[in-house]
Amino acid sequence: MESIRKFEILEDEALLQLDKFVTIPTIIFNNKEVLYLNESCKKMLGYEENDLNYKEVRDFVNYLEKEYLFIYNHNFLESTTDTVKQEILINKNSKESIWVEFTGKIVIYREKKTFIGHLYDISDKKVSQLNLSRTSKLRDLMLEVTQSILKMEDINQIFQLILNNSLIALENSTLGTIFIREDDCFKVVASVGFVDDIKNFKLHVDGCFLYKATDGKMDRIVNIRDLTKYNGYDCIKANIGEGMFIKSTMSVPIYHEGSFFGMINIDSVEKNAFDEDDVKSMEFIRNNAEIAVSNYLLYKEKAFLAKHDQLTGLYNRYYFEESFLKLKEKAIQYNETFQLVVFDIDGLKKINDSMGHLIGDEVIKKIAQSIKSSIRKSDIIARVGGDEFSGIIFVSNKEYLVEKFQKILNQLENDPLLMVNEEIICTFSYGIASFPQEGIELNELIKIADERMYSYKKIN
Repeated sequence: MESIRKFEILEDEALLQLDKFVTIPTIIFNNKEVLYLNESCKKMLGYEENDLNYKEVRDFVNYLEKEYLFIYNHNFLESTTDTVKQEILINKNSKESIWVEFTGKIVIYREKKTFIGHLYDISDKKVSQLNLSRTSKLRDLMLEVTQSILKMEDINQIFQLILNNSLIALENSTLGTIFIREDDCFKVVASVGFVDDIKNFKLHVDGCFLYKATDGKMDRIVNIRDLTKYNGYDCIKANIGEGMFIKSTMSVPIYHEGSFFGMINIDSVEKNAFDEDDVKSMEFIRNNAEIAVSNYLLYKEKAFLAKHDQLTGLYNRYYFEESFLKLKEKAIQYNETFQLVVFDIDGLKKINDSMGHLIGDEVIKKIAQSIKSSIRKSDIIARVGGDEFSGIIFVSNKEYLVEKFQKILNQLENDPLLMVNEEIICTFSYGIASFPQEGIELNELIKIADERMYSYKKIN
């Protein structure tokens, strides 16, 4: 036969004595009513016993029910469960929420099984935990952005990742955009939740919320809680439901090298969606976004300089030679052919000696641009010396290239470099060698192309 659990009997007199010496907030309740609150509990919650009508009792007990589903679903008051402990969020009479550690057990009070519990205010502890969790989450999300810098070719991919992770970090966010400033307008470079045509949307600088809220300074985060009351509000349609529009927003400026670069807008279709904690989160995101943008642009600049000639923007000798080795293996494997071309600027030394190296540099740049603009993106043109260029052109017909280069020379002759008191005709000589018909090694191909280039120079 199953043994019957005996519960502690609690008398009113004992409660009165307890209340004199114990300041811990204490509550006694069942599933219908709150039977007792000591003075400390009344002070904590802002309730009196006679304030607690049935609805308020249910509202209060429902907070406990959420954490202890077995209170009702499993007939807790008929169980023999020992003391339970749980952290819960409850509402005070003022509707302010506080976190408490709730410790309780079953007792017999006024001849009924009831639940007696002690409440310990742990709001400060919980807020610290939540802030720590929020900070940790933010760090992880921004770390993902930092680690993606070296992997992404397009800066707009970085902006999209920043926006996506910002929306993940802010629970009440619904949609958002990142704008980049171009002269007097903003253009959209990343978006979530808006109709597709926002990609073509342009906004004048003085028409944005950030500009208006900061009197044109655009130097701080602004949290606009109700856009419908904001002067100049436009209903920007969201793509998350029929008739849905943003009603509150946080606008966050991004700076690069001390200058205004763009802004992150985090939006919601609800009013008053964001609080001061969200503003602090966006301050953290902004700092990391600015670092990410600066690092990306610096990395891309260094990566560009590592394989490009600074004066002309063409590839440099190192990149050209590395590319040849890769393309050679590929061409052999797939039985492909290409033309190796060498170029030499005519009369550059004379121009440098008579007019100066700055004028000579202009000649180099003009010829480099003329050649580069006439080839495909898959072709490679590099500056390999002061007045020398080399190219790998993916055509099998050498005669086609001869016609193309002659056309470039004709264009250069008809479009001289205009200096202060003189016109300079920019010309070059060239030679072509075919891979693999005339060689498969770079040196032997260059030797053949060089010989043909000098022959061309003597004839012309």
